[in-house]
Amino acid sequence: MLKKFLPQTLLGRSILILLIPLIVLQIIVTLIFYNRHWDTITRHRTIDFVNDITLIVESFEKNKSNENKEWIINNVSKKLQLETSYKEKKEIEINNYDEKENELNKYLYESLNPLNKKFNININDKKKLITVNIELDDGIIEINANKKRIYSSTTYIFILWMISASIILFIVALLFLKNQIKPIRKLAIAVDRFGKGKKVENFKPSGAKEVRRVSNAFKNMKERIENSITQRNKMFSSISHDIRTILTRMKLNLELHKLDKGGLKKDLIEMEEMVEEYLKYARGEEKEKIKKVNIVNLINLIKKRYSKKNIYFENNKKINISIRLNSIKRCINNLLSNSLKFSKKVDISCKKKGKSVEIIIDDDGPGIPIKEREKVLHPFYRIETSRNRSTGGIGLGITIAKDIVNNHGGNFFLEKSPLGGLRVKMLLPI
Repeated sequence: MLKKFLPQTLLGRSILILLIPLIVLQIIVTLIFYNRHWDTITRHRTIDFVNDITLIVESFEKNKSNENKEWIINNVSKKLQLETSYKEKKEIEINNYDEKENELNKYLYESLNPLNKKFNININDKKKLITVNIELDDGIIEINANKKRIYSSTTYIFILWMISASIILFIVALLFLKNQIKPIRKLAIAVDRFGKGKKVENFKPSGAKEVRRVSNAFKNMKERIENSITQRNKMFSSISHDIRTILTRMKLNLELHKLDKGGLKKDLIEMEEMVEEYLKYARGEEKEKIKKVNIVNLINLIKKRYSKKNIYFENNKKINISIRLNSIKRCINNLLSNSLKFSKKVDISCKKKGKSVEIIIDDDGPGIPIKEREKVLHPFYRIETSRNRSTGGIGLGITIAKDIVNNHGGNFFLEKSPLGGLRVKMLLPI
C-alpha cells in the first residue's frame, strides 16, 4: 500500500530521502530544545519575578506608613517594571492555589508559596498580562506584569531561524540533486532512443564517478552493437557477392557445355571454405571457460605446426595467463598463417609487461601502409596488392584475432616491423 504513495522518479525519491530525516530531526531538536529551554528560562524568570514581588511585599510590611507605600508604588515598582496598587481593608475571597492551569501557574504557585500569604494569580493571554494579588494584614497588594517578564522570545526566534536554515538547506540540496540527476536522465533518454533504433548523437558521459562508469559502459556497448550490426551487414553483403561470383562461374561452365569437373570441384571447395569462415566469424567466440595456461608453452606448441617454415621463437620462461585456450590458439594461428602467406621470415616474442603479457609477431613481408591499418581491422576488408583474394582469405583473419584479444580485455595493434613487414602487437591481461 505504501508503495502507491511513494514518488516514482529518482528526484522525487531523493527529495523524500532528504526531507524525511530533516523533518524528523527538526521535530526532535525542537521538542528537546524547546522543552528544556522553555522550562529552564521560565523557571529562572519566574523566580526573579517572585523575588521582585517578595521585595515589594516585605517593604510594605516593614514600613506601613502611607508615604512608604506611595514611594514603593511610584518608584520601586517602576524600576522593577511592575505596576503595583494597594487596596486597603480588603481580603482575598478565593485562594486559587490549587487551580493550576499550566506550567507557568505551577511555577508561580511554587515560588509564591514560601511567602505564607493568601494569594491568587490571573493570567490574561489576550492582554498578555499576569496579575498577582497578595493579602497583607491591612489590605491587598495587586501587582501586574507583562508576560514578557517570564516568557523568553528567543525560543521563537531560535525556532524561526532553525526552520529558515532548514528551508535554505533543502533548496540548496534540491539544486544539487537536480544537477546530479541530469546525467542519469540524459543516460535514460539515450538508452531509450537507442533501444528504439533511433540515433543517439552528442552523448557525453557526465556527472558522478559511478554515473560516468555506467555511461561509458553504455557508450562502449552501443559502439560494439553498432559495429556488430555493421559487420553483419558487411558479412551478408560479402557472402552474397562472393557466392554470386562462384555461382556465375558454375552457371557459365554449364551453359558452355564444357563441363570442367576440376573447376567445379575447386569452386565448391572454395565456397565451402568461405561459408565455414563466415560461420566461424558469425558465431564469434564460443562459450569457453577461462583457464590458467603457460603462454610460452602454447606458442611453442603452435610453432611446431609450422616446423617447415622460418619461424623464430626462443623463450623458456614460465608465464602463466588466464585465457580461453582455443580462442587464443585460433588468434595466433590466424596471425601466423596470415604472415606466412606474404613473408619468408617470422619472429615471435613473448614477455611480461606490468600486469599484462606482450606478444609480438614480426614478418619481413610487404607490410600494411599506415592508411590501411585501421581499415584492415574491419571485417571483409582486403588490400588490393600482394594481400589480395588471389593469395587466399576473405578478409577475416586479422579481424577475428583482434576481436579475440579485445574480448579478453586486451589491446591489439598493427605497426611497422623492424624486419620491414608488419608487426602485430598484442597485450593480454594476466
